Amino acid sequence: MKRIMKKVALTLTLVVILCVSYNTFSISAEEDFKNMGTKVISNVNKIWTVEFTSPADIDSLNNNIRIEDLTDGSISNLSASQGEDENSVEINPPSGGYKLSHNYKLVIDKSSKSKKQENLPKSVVLYFNVTSKENNGYTISANVEVSPIVDIAKTITISATNLPGVSKYKIEGSNNLCDIGKSVFLFAAQDTVKVYLYDNKQNLLGTSALDVSATKNNISTDITLAD
Repeated sequence: MKRIMKKVALTLTLVVILCVSYNTFSISAEEDFKNMGTKVISNVNKIWTVEFTSPADIDSLNNNIRIEDLTDGSISNLSASQGEDENSVEINPPSGGYKLSHNYKLVIDKSSKSKKQENLPKSVVLYFNVTSKENNGYTISANVEVSPIVDIAKTITISATNLPGVSKYKIEGSNNLCDIGKSVFLFAAQDTVKVYLYDNKQNLLGTSALDVSATKNNISTDITLAD
């Protein structure tokens, strides 16, 4: 059994932005929530911003937002406050903030209402991990080819990363935004370039310093998470 969903968008504050659209697509009756995927954050006092397509009922949201700590099993409610406009709501962190090295599940229950008393068609779920900005275990894998004729001519390929959500990258000195796995050609006189990692909405998720001084394959470098 399928049914048509109404449109709602969920975005994240700071640099990371995640959007979802319940816009005339079908979903099976067996699914009782919309999975927004997994994010990684370093800010233990992260504020999430929810943007609806119509004014939100803050009181209703305050009774229908919960955070589940998947590491220690605790569950608590989160408070909401008005955002920058009447369609925007900020979800505040728990008292004391999130815990480093813990995994969380944020749930906006489908019982949440707009000021028009309209419910969400499905509950919305976002998973996220809280980790250190640096030395967090997230890396990129890269290949570098330096021209034997003109040594500042370099072809760089970011072939893989274990940071969730990354789908594109950009190299310092180049304006090209590339898919992971595709190559970038540029002229770089320096031995190290900065790699910028983005999601599919072009939100910066992290950076990495890459040695491009010589031709090398399967280079692994650490990622620094974006603020």
